[in-house]
Amino acid sequence: MPSRQQRKGFDKERDLVLRLWSYGFAAMRAPASGARAKRIFYPDVLAAYRGRIFVFEVKYRSEPGPIYIEASKVEKLRDFAQRAGAEPMIAVKYGRSEWRLIPLDECPSTGSSIRVDPKLVEEKGVSLSEFVSRVKGQRSILEYTG
Repeated sequence: MPSRQQRKGFDKERDLVLRLWSYGFAAMRAPASGARAKRIFYPDVLAAYRGRIFVFEVKYRSEPGPIYIEASKVEKLRDFAQRAGAEPMIAVKYGRSEWRLIPLDECPSTGSSIRVDPKLVEEKGVSLSEFVSRVKGQRSILEYTG
């Protein structure tokens, strides 16, 4: 049985999937995301829109604060994205705030992890509606993060 924290994570992943779906994306939560798969890595969420594919690592915190993602997980997300021809993203939600999406390449590395803090989320992240607008306009994700 999943812990309360795991359940919250699942709920937030499903929330992001449902929102992307409502915007016209094909989206799914990877069934094994968060599992301790030894050989294969699955992103938390996979979404596609007219041939453009995005893979998301989803992070939720009840209060704004720094989020650290292990370097090995980041490299696995990059590898999965490369194999799929996808764009790797970090999806962040603090409490009841709106989803903010950040291209993985915009997240600074500390060596053993990447750090996603509220300032980075504010400066480099975009709202879900802005992300959708850019994708449907077929513009590069990096075009609107700086």
